[in-house]
Amino acid sequence: MGKVCWDFPLLGTGNETGNNIAAITMFKGTGIMDGLAREICQNSLDAKNKALPDNIPVRVVFELVEIEKNKFDLFKGYEDAIDNCIAYWNKNPLSTEKIRDFLNSIKHYLNSSIIPMLNISDYNTVGLKGVNAADNEISYWNLLVNSEGISIKQDDTSAGSFGIGKNAPFAYSALNLVVYNTLAEDGGRAFEGVTHLVTSQREHNGRFLKTQNTGKYLFLEDEYNGRPIIPEDDCHFSQIDAFNRSDIGTDVAIVGFNSDEYENWEKQTAISILKNFILSIYYGKLEVTIKSNNVTYDITKNKLTDYLYKTFANEDALKSTKQIYETIRESQPINVKIADDNDLSIYVKYNETYAPTLSRFRSTGMLINTSSEVIPRYSVVIIVNDVGEMDLSKTLREAEPPQHTEWSAKYITNNPELHKKAKRYIRRIKAEIQHVLDSMDNSTPAESMDAGVGDYLPGNSDNDSNESESDGIRSDVRVESISDAEGRILYRRNYSTGESGTGDPASLTAVKTGKKKRKKKKKEQLATIKSGSSSSSGVSSGSNPKLKVTTPLVFEHRIFYKAANKYQLYINAPKDYDRVYIKFFAGRDDGGQDEIAVKNYKLANKPRIDVESKRIGPISLSAGPNTVFIEFTLGERIAIIPEFTREVHNG
Repeated sequence: MGKVCWDFPLLGTGNETGNNIAAITMFKGTGIMDGLAREICQNSLDAKNKALPDNIPVRVVFELVEIEKNKFDLFKGYEDAIDNCIAYWNKNPLSTEKIRDFLNSIKHYLNSSIIPMLNISDYNTVGLKGVNAADNEISYWNLLVNSEGISIKQDDTSAGSFGIGKNAPFAYSALNLVVYNTLAEDGGRAFEGVTHLVTSQREHNGRFLKTQNTGKYLFLEDEYNGRPIIPEDDCHFSQIDAFNRSDIGTDVAIVGFNSDEYENWEKQTAISILKNFILSIYYGKLEVTIKSNNVTYDITKNKLTDYLYKTFANEDALKSTKQIYETIRESQPINVKIADDNDLSIYVKYNETYAPTLSRFRSTGMLINTSSEVIPRYSVVIIVNDVGEMDLSKTLREAEPPQHTEWSAKYITNNPELHKKAKRYIRRIKAEIQHVLDSMDNSTPAESMDAGVGDYLPGNSDNDSNESESDGIRSDVRVESISDAEGRILYRRNYSTGESGTGDPASLTAVKTGKKKRKKKKKEQLATIKSGSSSSSGVSSGSNPKLKVTTPLVFEHRIFYKAANKYQLYINAPKDYDRVYIKFFAGRDDGGQDEIAVKNYKLANKPRIDVESKRIGPISLSAGPNTVFIEFTLGERIAIIPEFTREVHNG
């Protein structure tokens, strides 16, 4: 006759195991409550009952309850298991201080008369089907509770949640103990406890034999067979109010919740939910309640604004979340094709207070990550949609690590074709984002052009308020080259411009250079360009009446990093200018500058021009904002300094 008890199967010829279990450790230190909140809510979203209307959200409840330890046999049996572990490792030559500390910490925690338990329950889901499945049928109960490293999706939109990620709750338990309870759509009911400890020993047929590190609290039918606990079994712990379900769904309870380590857990969980599931909540797919004796948070679509801008208004962790929220609410999606029509939605919003953010989301509304791969003051949100054959979403899910915080082909190691496909799709996504940004750049308002990077660049002419007083010679712009009417270049690197059109003559002469003629000619000395010989503004010629050189007045010019070796230059011109040339320099740490070559450039609404040169032009600038897209041959991200030259020829 069977009984409810703890069972640690015999180890046989298996390996001894210590307390360093990688599948649990990876969820420790990932941020306060983040690992737990992400895994639980993702699993629940994947398990939504598809028979319910779209406007019915999945509900998840985090509730801290207190358990009187001495009322339940589960804890007595667990203390015995810990004592066996301590006795075994006290005499084991492989024992380490970490293993002993691990076991002694659990033993100390079990001395408490009250054990905190964080019970996490979901509703409007299908529960864990297959509790009573035959041996040749898939049991989602067994996948979660009785398997390791197996990931099988309940349907095509699920993320395969029952692989490594299911170990996240153990990282939050001071006892390394989690219990599962379900009422499934197929009518199955089940309850079971699981712990991951260390190799131990127990008496078997008169001998002490080693046991496996994973133990189960279940109904043990005989020495080798067990099953989940059901309502008819004599188990008081499975019958407490927290597990008394009348609605379909699943409970994951962290027994011995480490509330000392996760202080103020209610607030931290609420912040984590908002940060990681902002779109799930905004689209009405998810509602979350967090409650203890101290506080209750009800996070729903209708309360998002209050939580973001009142309750948690000053939380740094939610800065990018607010940008995501505003971007989705205040911009229209641009739907593009990566694998299937409209399988990627791109939202873009510009705001001069924004930090540059690119946020990636699954179709369920779960955040993958947020990075700063876009130009300053732009918020970009992309959502992978489950449309058509769902090739993109399926591929990207395979390209995620266990924590689901990245899309990278490097995580696909056993399928070369899928690896290549993932790399190709990720490149296409980047290209589509770049294309959308390029198409929107020229709509940036002139009064909002300074996007932060400009603080490190020359050319902030806030004091240049009267254009009529000068033709634009400025101290922060250096004339690099001068062309005459015949296209010959008059070139001298160390020519410096003055602050206005008046001043002393330059002390050195310019030298005419250009294409070599077949017939050698003696170099001709040209007159010094004088800056005080004309009443008009700018730099006028000395003895050469056909040459006049000026630099265009640019009230604002800012250059922004976009991606790889691509940058974007904003120029705010006070009037129309033609025949403008621009050179670019990389700023060095020592204050010096190095010329850098341009691969190609493009003006807004004009075709790209390949140059492979150290300057671009001639280009025309219109009064007001102008946008130039530049791709450099240099691939690293650097501080870019633009330098302007304008050619003007007198009759």
